[in-house]
Amino acid sequence: MLEQVLLGLVIFLGLWAIVTLVYRLLNLKRHGFSLKPFLLIARSRRIAGKLQAVGSAHSGAWRVVSNVGVFVSGGLTAYAFYFLVTSLMARMARPSQPSLYVIVPGVTIGWDVMPYFVVAATIIITVHEAFHAITFGSERVPIKSFGFFLAAIIPGGFVEADEEVFKKSKPLSKMRVYASGSFSNFLVFLLAIALSILTISSNPQGVLVLDTQEGYPAHGALRSWDVIVAIDDRAIRGISDLNAVLSATRPGTEVSVTILRDGELIVLRLRTAPHPINSSRSYLGVSISDYHPSTIPWLRGRAYLHWTSTLYWLTILSFSVAMINMLPIPLLDGSGFVRALLEGPLKNNKKLIDLITSTLGAFSLFLLVANVGLPIP
Repeated sequence: MLEQVLLGLVIFLGLWAIVTLVYRLLNLKRHGFSLKPFLLIARSRRIAGKLQAVGSAHSGAWRVVSNVGVFVSGGLTAYAFYFLVTSLMARMARPSQPSLYVIVPGVTIGWDVMPYFVVAATIIITVHEAFHAITFGSERVPIKSFGFFLAAIIPGGFVEADEEVFKKSKPLSKMRVYASGSFSNFLVFLLAIALSILTISSNPQGVLVLDTQEGYPAHGALRSWDVIVAIDDRAIRGISDLNAVLSATRPGTEVSVTILRDGELIVLRLRTAPHPINSSRSYLGVSISDYHPSTIPWLRGRAYLHWTSTLYWLTILSFSVAMINMLPIPLLDGSGFVRALLEGPLKNNKKLIDLITSTLGAFSLFLLVANVGLPIP
């Protein structure tokens, strides 16, 4: 673990050194970039203008879409509370098992999956902010700039609108704007699910190796993206089959493992190890998932791996962002959404609106922290 942290720190500092060098050599400041310690910001007035024009030109149709987004995002807020509360209750039964994970490259996710994470995050952030910008345009709120930022290792986007005009907007207009980002992420989530259904078989036909653990039989023998299809001539259709075989095999037994690697079947001989939790059960030391082959003839080999990995991260991140972003926590869209929702029935009672919003925000933040890793006795 310490080696991974140190490697991550070296890579982090090295990347920011490269960013700083490129920024100065190319004089990116004149192209709308700004750089501060571990913070890179890129702004564009031209893109902001084009997105605002789209919203203005199709304001009627876009408001219909935005109204749907208000209902969907409101549902996401409710689901976020439900998910966090039920997850916390489950975690209290198993205190050592966090319900949510913070993504830290090199620590909680491997460097090998970072390209897919970056691609998925870029798509999600771009669509999220584009929906905000177009909705501002449909609500006749001027936009100053559209841009992206990288704060340490956290990517993000933003739309700078005329705050004075936005504050004077009607509550429903504000709700449309705040809801649009998470609604767009939910649409990306649905699209990723649809693409998965259309391009990937629903029936597993093996076990996909994601990674191997050092000190166990699979390490150095199996590789990431290998597919286990048989053990001792017993077909392995999915994780349940693999677990059944290993449970029936005594530790220390030499087994024949048939894998699919780059389109070729390869047979390896491995001697199983005791499972770290149940020593009477065999263990290979692999991180795995069910292998669902492509339904498209040309989507094979590396293309299949890149496609499925990108869809996986797009699905996970899009729904996670859509849900968490609608929590009423300061700086998240959910806070503005709830505040705008309260402005209708409570009129100008700012103190009561602040009290309710801050209370819900504090509760939401507690739920997040508790689910991620708050010690539970």
